Amino acid sequence: MSSAPLAAPRRRVSRRALLAPVLLVIASLLVGIVHVPQHKTLSPIDEYQYIDYLAKVPTQGVVHRGEEAGLYARTQLGCRGLRLLAPTPDDRCSRTVAENDKRFPIDGKTSADIYSPAYFAITWVLAQPLTWFGVDLTDAGRFAGALWLAAAALLMFYALRRLRLPTPAAFGATLLIVGSLPAYWSNTYVSTDATALPAGALMLFLATLVDLRGRGIAWFAAGAAFVTLLKVQNLAAVAAAAIFLIIRAAIPAYRARTGRWAWIGALFRDRRALSAVIGVVAAFAIQLVWLAFRSAVAVGPAPELGAPPPPLGITQLISQAGSFLGGAAAGVGDTGTVMRAPGLIIQLITTWLAIAGVLGLVIVSRWGRRKAALALATFIAVVVSAPVLTVVTQLSLGTYPFPLPSRYGISLLPFSLACAALLFPKRRVPLGILTGLGVVVYVASLVVPAG
Repeated sequence: MSSAPLAAPRRRVSRRALLAPVLLVIASLLVGIVHVPQHKTLSPIDEYQYIDYLAKVPTQGVVHRGEEAGLYARTQLGCRGLRLLAPTPDDRCSRTVAENDKRFPIDGKTSADIYSPAYFAITWVLAQPLTWFGVDLTDAGRFAGALWLAAAALLMFYALRRLRLPTPAAFGATLLIVGSLPAYWSNTYVSTDATALPAGALMLFLATLVDLRGRGIAWFAAGAAFVTLLKVQNLAAVAAAAIFLIIRAAIPAYRARTGRWAWIGALFRDRRALSAVIGVVAAFAIQLVWLAFRSAVAVGPAPELGAPPPPLGITQLISQAGSFLGGAAAGVGDTGTVMRAPGLIIQLITTWLAIAGVLGLVIVSRWGRRKAALALATFIAVVVSAPVLTVVTQLSLGTYPFPLPSRYGISLLPFSLACAALLFPKRRVPLGILTGLGVVVYVASLVVPAG
């Protein structure tokens, strides 16, 4: 008889735990449903190049270095225009005019050859059901971005639950991701950046799995390789997860040391540190394989992408350190001229939570606890990822993006906002504020002006 009064509360908790992820998936899909029909132009963040890859992946598999962009992407650019830069359709909508290489960026060549086909193949498959009902491939690919966002939401929610955040607070914190400006710019257009939020959430989830259960080495390595194959900039999330696991393994190893350096051996016998090392190696190995394959199938030299960057030196690397901390939450940084109040509200909340979450949790967390390890790992990854990505890009491609776009750090946003969520005291009012902020950001994201 004593168990009967407990049954109803347990059922309520169970329903709430199931309801939250369902609502997050619906919220993610709504982002696409609301915004994709409003996008009359192409995104200026290389969507023209990405559409070309998406159209070619079912027949070619990969886009080759030195290859020309196809007529489908060219006419899409001409018929739709380019948001912010040239939003009016022009005569390139004509197939005849579209054949003129000189009328298109970089003389009609592609620059998307640097990417593996992983994102494009998956997105093409996800887009097919819509194309069967007459939806254009470009719009169908954009709608598929909402599915990438839904994956990010589920992984983020369950990672936060593993970190013992109550369900309502985990729900609200995940809405910060779903309603963020990176989600708007990356997951409602065809963009390889659509993989960044799910990549970060996946690595956070896998890191908590390894840390809490002491298993999952193969899953961590596979996840690290997969997200890096999707986009090399997702290495930032791999770095954050790996550093977190090494810190978690290093503390007990150091405390139990029997000699000055004896703890180093114990560190790398820990499954967490072993997972971190194998994961990083797998991520770099898959990139090396892809780069070798890319060079082998090239049909010409890489096109010139404008003025060359300045020689890479210590000054450039230092100037990039930390650029991902708040900048990654800003999307493409156009909130002032295009998105006005809704975008500014989203940017204000998410940027300051990302900054305050990481720095605040580093300061207040007790050393040796999981929260402190996550905060310190995120801080280190935020500081070093931009310079490391610059060096990796220089070594692999012979050049580097200048200035380095802060959107390359989007995969760190789930880590930063997880730190912010853990910074809130586990009391009803603070956690209620966190949930409320998530709802405000999400609602604002649905009324961002069309582009």
